[in-house]
Amino acid sequence: MIVHAPVMHYALQECKRLLHNESAYAHHMSDPAERLRIARLRAGFETAKEAAEAMGFPVSTYLAHENGSRGYPAKKAFTYARKFKVSEQWLLYGTGKAPGLDGDLNAEIISIIDHLPPIKKEAALAMLRGLAGGGASD
Repeated sequence: MIVHAPVMHYALQECKRLLHNESAYAHHMSDPAERLRIARLRAGFETAKEAAEAMGFPVSTYLAHENGSRGYPAKKAFTYARKFKVSEQWLLYGTGKAPGLDGDLNAEIISIIDHLPPIKKEAALAMLRGLAGGGASD
């Protein structure tokens, strides 16, 4: 008898992440909007506005695609995939290899930080700032 099964459907996304293996959950459970955000960050665009302007799209349209309030069609996925150097299939369906995982330290750092719970993100950021400060004086 599984008592928690009906409740799990309503659990917050962060709670589910804590209950599952972080990397497996992130790889299999991300949605197109989240993958678009990951692709943008890995392509070097710090903000959604910066990416939208670089592609000549209205910022509101791109933001709606990235925050998930509006899905994006395959035609847009093709444009996003070319700009962010990822596959359309990965953007739309999460199939295939995620971008930037083979030997790309920046992508690995982003991936790890993206999937930390908020309280651990603060600790990781403090640790990275300490390392950056320590590395600059070496």
